[in-house]
Amino acid sequence: MTDASPARRSTFGIAPQQWADAWDGLRSIAPLMPGSALFGMAFGALIRVAGIDPWVGTYATVTVVAGASQIAIIEAIRSHAPAVIAVVTALVINARFALYSAALAPVFAAFPTRWKLGLAHLMTDQAAVVALQHADRYPDPVRRRWFIVGGALPFVVVWVIGSVAGIVLGPVIPDAWQIGFIVPLMFLAVLVPGLRDAPGVVAVAVSTLVVVLAKDLPWGLNVLAGALAGIAVGSFVPSRRRSGGAVPDDGLAHDAGAGE
Repeated sequence: MTDASPARRSTFGIAPQQWADAWDGLRSIAPLMPGSALFGMAFGALIRVAGIDPWVGTYATVTVVAGASQIAIIEAIRSHAPAVIAVVTALVINARFALYSAALAPVFAAFPTRWKLGLAHLMTDQAAVVALQHADRYPDPVRRRWFIVGGALPFVVVWVIGSVAGIVLGPVIPDAWQIGFIVPLMFLAVLVPGLRDAPGVVAVAVSTLVVVLAKDLPWGLNVLAGALAGIAVGSFVPSRRRSGGAVPDDGLAHDAGAGE
């Protein structure tokens, strides 16, 4: 008898090597998943407290995947802020993703366009950091992208599940601590994956402090003030870069058993 072909050994069209790489990605990001679930629950609860249609909130959770800016927008809505303030606040908070894009460009360079677009949608702070930390372990871009999807996709799924749970349980969570803790939590959630980056730590610490101290500002401007203050202070903090381990991006080496 002949051995089973690689195609027959695959599951759902995904080869064993792909599953193994995706599993490694999941294990790498797993310690951060409880935070994703709690943050999602906080966002979902705030949706109910703010009186936003649960279906709209759920749709935003799946399509936007940017919890910090989503919470900022909801807080602006609660404060009856002009739309321009809500939009500018969200843009300032999400500006960090421009830095992630620049850092991830060589990691994604050899990926097909459909993979670049799909993974870009799944890139949270945590997923981006994990992808950057482990990219040099996967010189084969096929294996590299499966490692990334294994970490990024489950993390987003946990965020969505947490958000839905928060929407369902929202009415039983006291309104008194919603705004007092969820907005600072927004900045702390961004801090978690960047603990080794001194500018990031300082920026988020300053942002959180300003948000709390300036909580009486109208229209939720304390969030915008916190974000801008964190960016300004963090820009003056020197960063120590790790040596060695350049990210491979030639896209030439491929594992014969990895498939697409």
